[in-house]
Amino acid sequence: MAIDESLLESAASQNICSLRWYRWKKPTISLGYFQKNDTEQNSDVWQDLSRVRRLSGGGAILHHHELTYSFTIPASHRLSKSLPDLYLTIHQPLIDVLSAHQLKVEFRGVSVTAKSEPFLCFGRGDERDLIYLGHKILGSAQRRRKGAIVQHGSLLLLTSEYAPQFPGLLNLAEQTSLYQQEFLTQFSAECSQAIAKAVNLPLKSQNLTDEEFSLANYLEKDKYSQATWNSRKK
Repeated sequence: MAIDESLLESAASQNICSLRWYRWKKPTISLGYFQKNDTEQNSDVWQDLSRVRRLSGGGAILHHHELTYSFTIPASHRLSKSLPDLYLTIHQPLIDVLSAHQLKVEFRGVSVTAKSEPFLCFGRGDERDLIYLGHKILGSAQRRRKGAIVQHGSLLLLTSEYAPQFPGLLNLAEQTSLYQQEFLTQFSAECSQAIAKAVNLPLKSQNLTDEEFSLANYLEKDKYSQATWNSRKK
C-alpha cells in the first residue's frame, strides 16, 4: 500500500504512469479508504488476519488466492478526466487476455444496490465488475489526488477458505491446476502488454526510483503499519 501511494505521488508530481502486479505473503484484509472497520460485520474466521487500509475506496478485499494490481495515471493523461472510462479501459484488456485462455469473462453491465453495503467488495455489485458464470471475479476502486488517480483491482483466482461464498475464477472454470507461479507471471505480463496498448503508453519494466523507495519506506513505517490509520472509522 505504501508503494502504491508512492507511485501515485510520482504520477501527480512527475507525470509518471505505473502498472504494478503483486500478491500477498499471507491472507490479508485491505479496507477501503472510507470504510468503517466495524467488528460486528466481520466473520470470526478473520479475527487473526492482518489488516491494512487502502488509499482507494470501495469495500474490503480478502487478499488470498488472487492477483492484485495498481494502476496510477497522471492528471495530464486523457483517461484521468473520466473515472468510469478508466475502469473500462483497464478491465477490457483483462477480458481479452482471459478470453485468449478460453475464460469467457464479461462486464456485469448493471449495478446492484442495497440498503447496507456488504463488508467485502466481492459481495457488492458494480456494472464495471468482471463476471464469470454469474460470479464476480474482479472488482476495482479508485482514488484521486492532485488530479492523478490510483486504481486498485483484485482478480479472484481460487476460493479462499476465509470467504468460501465467493468462488474463484479457476474453481469455476475447473482449471485450478493453472494456479502456479509460471502461469501467474505469464498472465500478468500479457495483461501488462494489453493495458499498455489500451492506454497508448509504452511498456517499460522498471524498479522503484530512489525517491519512490524512500517515500514508500516512510509511508510504511509512519502510516500503513500504524493502528491509528488501519483501525480508524471514517
